[in-house]
Amino acid sequence: MESFDKIKQQLLSLREEYTKRIEAIQIDSHHKEEPVEKDFAEQATQRENDDVLAALDDEAQHMVLQIDTALSQIEQGGYGICTSCGEAIPHDRLQAAPFVTLCIRCAEKTSS
Repeated sequence: MESFDKIKQQLLSLREEYTKRIEAIQIDSHHKEEPVEKDFAEQATQRENDDVLAALDDEAQHMVLQIDTALSQIEQGGYGICTSCGEAIPHDRLQAAPFVTLCIRCAEKTSS
């Protein structure tokens, strides 16, 4: 079985980064105690900012989920195997995106 210690450390570092990002977004987006802006334009801008923060939070949450899945696969011995076709995912792909679960061929099939 191949050792993925370096990739595991990379995943843990990414997870910490995304967790901090989520915490910062949630602090920024929970401005319940702030007074509502009286100016309509300011209210519209605030809503747009909230929408952007929500999208960034969703993306970060999704990344943490993918990272957790990859860490679980490492622990269970199934890391680096395409979940669609069962072939080995090239090491270069795993180094570039350590959270992927599909080989390039299967990823291209699902995106088209």
